[in-house]
Amino acid sequence: MRNPSTRNQTTDLSRQLDPLIDPLDDDQLLTLVIEAIKEYRRLLQYAEDAHQHWEHAKSASAGESCQLKELERAYLNALKNHQAQMNLVASLTERLGYTPTIDQEGPTAEE
Repeated sequence: MRNPSTRNQTTDLSRQLDPLIDPLDDDQLLTLVIEAIKEYRRLLQYAEDAHQHWEHAKSASAGESCQLKELERAYLNALKNHQAQMNLVASLTERLGYTPTIDQEGPTAEE
């Protein structure tokens, strides 16, 4: 279950997306959701990689303070992008009514 602030963010985002999503048919919405989920996964991987680079630099004895700050900033930006995409996915899947399962063979419904 999402915390209340995340639910409020999703509700606000849903309202803002309404004019863009309303004209879409079910197939178009499903395609949009699948693309959003794939982007969410890509951003998650990017955030994890940024975190690993930052942690590695912190543990290295020769790490410069300037480089550490830059890596930390890259990691925090990746987290922000990931959070924004997560809110978008939540809003779109709520509108769709289910979360499609995406695997190698294509999407299936998890209702």
